[in-house]
Amino acid sequence: MHEMTRPAGTGEVRGDLLSCYSTAAAGLLRAIGVPDVLAFGTQLFLGVRRSGSLMEFLHYHTPLTGDGELYRVDLHRRGAAAPGEAADAIVRHAHETGAAIVTGRTTHLPWIETGDAEPAPHWFLVRPGPPGRVEVDDRFLWTDDAGLHPGFVGTVPAAEVGAYAWSPPPPGPEQASRERWALGDRRDRPPWSPERPWQWLELTGRRVPDTAGFAAVMLTRTATARIADPEVAAHGWACGRAAFDVLREWLEKGLADPATYRHNNDFWVASRNRKMVAASLRHARLPGQGPEALEELSDWVGSTLVPAWTALVRALHYNARRVTTGGRPRPNALTALHAVADLEDDFRTRLGDVL
Repeated sequence: MHEMTRPAGTGEVRGDLLSCYSTAAAGLLRAIGVPDVLAFGTQLFLGVRRSGSLMEFLHYHTPLTGDGELYRVDLHRRGAAAPGEAADAIVRHAHETGAAIVTGRTTHLPWIETGDAEPAPHWFLVRPGPPGRVEVDDRFLWTDDAGLHPGFVGTVPAAEVGAYAWSPPPPGPEQASRERWALGDRRDRPPWSPERPWQWLELTGRRVPDTAGFAAVMLTRTATARIADPEVAAHGWACGRAAFDVLREWLEKGLADPATYRHNNDFWVASRNRKMVAASLRHARLPGQGPEALEELSDWVGSTLVPAWTALVRALHYNARRVTTGGRPRPNALTALHAVADLEDDFRTRLGDVL
């Protein structure tokens, strides 16, 4: 019998401020001693690049797997030819490391009500549980037209967890791009395979950071909109103000194209990231300074930048509805994008003054 009765609630990991990918990553980072709140909340960043008709998004200047200097987390995608084989490997790895990231799909996860939503990749954690069982830890929370999706934390039979790891290729290229760059690192993740479609991520090595100075290093990179990993930077990302210039040109040309709005979730994730920053800056400390400097900046992000991002996401969502029903899009999305670009510049200036 499945003990799927306990919603995730708020939990320790802020699944209400993260994507499903980053919620799972945050739980893993916390389990191995990396300060997850700082790893996420000191990164107010956006990189974009064109790949044919696709717009790709990068949300982290420093990969969640680390930069090799500040810290390092080695994660590798694994696959199995059958769900039972996957279950054995996932359970074994969870017991060895404390947690394993499973890379599933919404249609195969009984705690997610998909309704009419398009199938999508979905990551979550598996932890050791009572004998014969494992704990599923999926604290990702979101609301859509179907209502609140509260996440789930509870135990399931260990032998059944492999079925949740079914990882076919995502339905669309924008979903494939999101999963490839979910951790912000340079590896061509994931190698979807019809021969080994039940998949998960294994931790094969780590170097945990000294938290002293961690926030200062990360915030300095945020202030300069600089990608920390040169191999990621070599992929041709536009960052800082240049990212918004690319987005403006792309959005102007595609305002009436339904395909443009398949990227709405990328803007939504960026908006959530700003909420995470607003919350996390209240926990960050800079050498030689009291908490008030970053607390004031946190208040500004929450009161000014976050509402601007929310307005942009709403404008895009509204246009998506109009375009798909044959209506003409409204140009207020372009106005909202310009406002966000100006405020992001303002944030970097304010942060530089604090640093």
